[in-house]
Amino acid sequence: MSKRNRPTTAAQATHRRLRHAYRSAYNSPEGKAARGAGKPSSAVKVAATKRAKAPSSPATKPTT
Repeated sequence: MSKRNRPTTAAQATHRRLRHAYRSAYNSPEGKAARGAGKPSSAVKVAATKRAKAPSSPATKPTT
């Protein structure tokens, strides 16, 4: 990501992360199939929030 488009605050970073997760879920094959089947978009929103809130490999101390 270029410096010009980089989020400068935590709020901007959170918004970008949620937007990316929502758009990824919307454009995924599962999201497209759900829209084609006539299911409400809430399924896409749930998938997006699950993807956005997934922990990213928590740091653990090595055991010696």
